Amino acid sequence: MSVINKLVDKLSEYIRLKGEKLKLEIIAQVAKLLAHFVAFLTIAIIGLFLLVFLSMALSAYLNMILDSPHLGYLIVAGFYLVMLLIIFFLLRSNNIQKWLEALFVNLSETIAEQNEE
Repeated sequence: MSVINKLVDKLSEYIRLKGEKLKLEIIAQVAKLLAHFVAFLTIAIIGLFLLVFLSMALSAYLNMILDSPHLGYLIVAGFYLVMLLIIFFLLRSNNIQKWLEALFVNLSETIAEQNEE
């Protein structure tokens, strides 16, 4: 009877350790995914600032060329309106969502492959 109890104890300890290992692997993958997300978010914010300042510079340059205090800003705003409409229609057709899903699946597969190495 004592051999069976030892075997049951060893088996339960093994199952507990496997569960802990799985939990730690999941935490590691989530941490890597969050690190990629934070890096992407940082780049996106810096890119947004760059876009804003370049847009203001282009608007001021167009104002100077067109000799108008407002026309350059309207042209740049019109460009962004067209871009917004294109993105809106792409979102409605789910093309961007499918692309983002594929991107995240590829990213998670890459992280999993790096963990295996």
